[in-house]
Amino acid sequence: MLKLELVGQYSPKLLEANHAYSFINFASISSFFEQRPSTITYFCDGMLMSTFMSRVTGRTIGRVSFDFTSIADHVLGGAEQRGKRVYFVGARQAELDLFVQKINTLYPRLIIAGYHNGYFDAAEAEAIRADICRSEANILIVGLGAGLQEQFEQDVLRAGFEGVAFTCGGFIRQEALASRQYYPALINRLHLRAFYRMYREPHTIKRYLIDYPSNFLHLLALLARRKVAISVGE
Repeated sequence: MLKLELVGQYSPKLLEANHAYSFINFASISSFFEQRPSTITYFCDGMLMSTFMSRVTGRTIGRVSFDFTSIADHVLGGAEQRGKRVYFVGARQAELDLFVQKINTLYPRLIIAGYHNGYFDAAEAEAIRADICRSEANILIVGLGAGLQEQFEQDVLRAGFEGVAFTCGGFIRQEALASRQYYPALINRLHLRAFYRMYREPHTIKRYLIDYPSNFLHLLALLARRKVAISVGE
């Protein structure tokens, strides 16, 4: 049986945890279906997923994403205020360099313990994990795509990382290429983020129009057959 552990909302106390967190929606949940047992706790990324899980569990599950429309500022601003050390992994090197420059401007007192692009092989991954542990980072933010990023953050914790890890999907790349924030304020306010992303990134059209409904039906079938157990933590 698959076990899906959810958290209903973000809390600043998570910055003190030694745990791996990720974000699940009706596209990325396909990687959850295929994964081996994990210790990851998930937020519901997207209004559809949060509404669905609220109905299924009978608990209030908020929409939480790792971007500037949701918790990215809480995590990075909280890290800056508390003197936490942050390590970033993801995107191409040129994108990552632009992203780090942007973050330094937005959070001038944030301690960046290190960063590495998201293109590496297994041997390099081991070296990156070792560097993360040596850096004494308190917060790890990983954007490698669904499946790979969850595996990487779990491997880092097994390697001895003592902080908290969050996946971030395409956040690093998106913010590197955006002049201000990726989602305009009006788009965010009207909850049109999915349509805006399809416009900005046409490769995501399949994700929203095909993967979302097919994975939704798959999840319904697993729930009906009691092949998935869902719990909600604090």
